[in-house]
Amino acid sequence: MRLGIRLAIVWAALSLVGVGCASMEWTQELFAKRQIQVDERFVKVETDVREQGDRIDRVEVRVTQLDNRLTETRDSIHSTDAPVTTAAVDRASPPEARSPRPKADRVPPPARTLVAVIHVPFGFDRAHLDAVAEAALAEILKDLRENPRLTIDLEGSTDATGRLDYNIRLSQRRVEAVKRWLLGHGVERTRIVGATARGPLADASVKDDVKRRVMVKLMSSSE
Repeated sequence: MRLGIRLAIVWAALSLVGVGCASMEWTQELFAKRQIQVDERFVKVETDVREQGDRIDRVEVRVTQLDNRLTETRDSIHSTDAPVTTAAVDRASPPEARSPRPKADRVPPPARTLVAVIHVPFGFDRAHLDAVAEAALAEILKDLRENPRLTIDLEGSTDATGRLDYNIRLSQRRVEAVKRWLLGHGVERTRIVGATARGPLADASVKDDVKRRVMVKLMSSSE
């Protein structure tokens, strides 16, 4: 009788140990599945954030291009030589009373001489200005303030990593970042004469970190 009771107690203890081990294995398996789900959600959120940032950059470039077009249109309207009222009077007058209007002589743009070239660097796949880039721009701003004859040309570029179309857009975003900084620090828009997005540079003799830049050409006007 006692032997039977002891065997029953041992069997019950072994059963509890087996159940405990099974429960622990089930808990560990459930935790591993939950961890995988969390990792997948984190990767998805990170990808969505990166895509959203790219969309914002593209919209920013389009807005800047539209602003440039509006500015060019406004400047061309202001520079029109023949007023509308004069044209209306001429049309209302008989042909014999109309006096020939002298043709406006087109004034050629003043000659510009290259004074210096300053590189504004950017990080890999970046179009945001860091401290080093802003320090280079501060030197350019100083030169422009000291010499009113200076104008600038901007030329953005990237390394050859990635797709061609993406790199062209990236170089455009870098040019626009430099342009916004200069305009925001008081540089007149008319002093930024040229702005070109070259995309990737294929020159193997130039290091990739040097290709990630906006080249600022300081030009001096002869007038």
